[in-house]
Amino acid sequence: MPLCRFSWQNRPTYQQVVSFPARRGDPIANLAAGASAGASSTQILPYYPASRAVDGDPTTRWASASSDDQWLRVDLGSARTVARVVLRWEAAYGKAYEIQTSPDGSSWTTVYSTTTGDGGVDNVTFGPASARYVRMHGITRGTGYGYSLYEMEVYSR
Repeated sequence: MPLCRFSWQNRPTYQQVVSFPARRGDPIANLAAGASAGASSTQILPYYPASRAVDGDPTTRWASASSDDQWLRVDLGSARTVARVVLRWEAAYGKAYEIQTSPDGSSWTTVYSTTTGDGGVDNVTFGPASARYVRMHGITRGTGYGYSLYEMEVYSR
């Protein structure tokens, strides 16, 4: 019987660890998807309305006028528990901004604030709050343009 001679190599398998912030049965839907949205201002030419920040399309966006102190508000339709907001910034981002909640769209509670925003994707978590309205209140812009968000997502966890 001939002897087979070949080199043997140990090739390890690779495993990927995936973390999910929810348990089976927990609500994980984006509460802002398709919701009514409003803004303090909208860039006119070209037109970037508030509704584009909650349409689920990563290629459309809301853009504000080119000044500080602007906001984007989402109406969840009824009081919901919210604990996380994901902001998907276009190149024009907020350096200083707040995430605020409201039961009625008039009185606002700040649940998160930062002065070190750097654009990209911000995954903002805070203690659970009951709110019908959620808004990003831009205080200071990070560029000479207005604020611009591809998506503003709101989650209960």
